[in-house]
Amino acid sequence: MVASDLEVRQQGGAARAAPPCTTLTIPAPPSVNGLFANSKRGRFKTPAYKAWIAEAAWTIREQYPDPVAGRVVVIIGVERASLMADIDNRCKAVLDLLVKAKVIDDDRWVTGIALAWLPQGRRRTAQCRIAIMPAIPLDISFHPSPDGATGGWFINAPEGEE
Repeated sequence: MVASDLEVRQQGGAARAAPPCTTLTIPAPPSVNGLFANSKRGRFKTPAYKAWIAEAAWTIREQYPDPVAGRVVVIIGVERASLMADIDNRCKAVLDLLVKAKVIDDDRWVTGIALAWLPQGRRRTAQCRIAIMPAIPLDISFHPSPDGATGGWFINAPEGEE
């Protein structure tokens, strides 16, 4: 799980510190299939994509995130609203938004990405949880739900850290 659902595993009976992490919760992104349209004048952002960018960017500003400079690892969890959707179609919009909101310098600095469908929350609209960390050695594990349709990434604290 990510962001508000991050869990640091206990090792040796004591909780260990997780790596420095910026976490965000935003509205679930649209599928990459709905981001752009074509016209005689060229390719353009769809009205739905523009509306999502505006809402998600405002949501980020309200959370006052610390920017993460340089190479980063991004963990993204999107609440699953449809069993027909593809998880990889949600990544581009999120990474582009993180750049636009100045949370990361550029998505070319993203060294690693972990994506997962999260169980649908109690809100009417699906949410997306994001964790951004410097590209340092990480130990993360994936735990699927009993039916395998959703799951979460867990950050395991490094050995020897307190």
